[in-house]
Amino acid sequence: MEALPLELHAQIFEFACTDDGSTARSLALVSRYFRDVSAPYLYQSLAISGMEQMNELVTRLDVTPPHLRRIRHLFLSDWSLSQTKERVVAVSDEAQDRYELEKTLALRILTLAAPTVESLVVVASCPFTGPPLLGALFSTPMLHLTELAVHGFYPFPHSPRSMPRLERLHLSGNRNPHGLLQLGALDSACPSLAHLRISGLVAAASFAEELQAAILPIQFAVRYPPYSTYVSAV
Repeated sequence: MEALPLELHAQIFEFACTDDGSTARSLALVSRYFRDVSAPYLYQSLAISGMEQMNELVTRLDVTPPHLRRIRHLFLSDWSLSQTKERVVAVSDEAQDRYELEKTLALRILTLAAPTVESLVVVASCPFTGPPLLGALFSTPMLHLTELAVHGFYPFPHSPRSMPRLERLHLSGNRNPHGLLQLGALDSACPSLAHLRISGLVAAASFAEELQAAILPIQFAVRYPPYSTYVSAV
């Protein structure tokens, strides 16, 4: 290792730091040299769940120079794993304040990640703040994003060319996303989309008809714009 130049060390660290951030944090503890070389990759790949982790990350990112906070791969959940498993939704004023803070922190992380993120998973479990959080996500320009998975009650992507390089999209949480393939909004927001997966469908007859009409427009009297993207719906 001592014989390798700094550029090769940096490339090795870049390839190694693709987990939840543990590798980059461990490298930073080896020596001052390793800490300096691995610094640009400390936030390259992150898995963040719940308010405590979101708050800690926002605190760190807000004082980190942009060139050292390049987030390329991000898993973000507004609730912790224990909250998601319990599925207890409190309605007290205190709980509502907490939900609002969770949304604010998640939005801040998405804003900071937007310029560099390439793959993104967003889990919005809170029924009160999940839809506006996902709405803000689809309105945020992410020019380098190629893969996106969204879990929660989502609105439809609508902002033109907000995700121009997105190739793979997985949507889960809307039982009947009727209208998703209409009016060309999805094509406008994600012009490079090649694979669309939609899961969590329940009693979605109207969407099934819409999907069939979009894939085979010539066979139906009510026709939607032709849809060339590979689509799977479950």
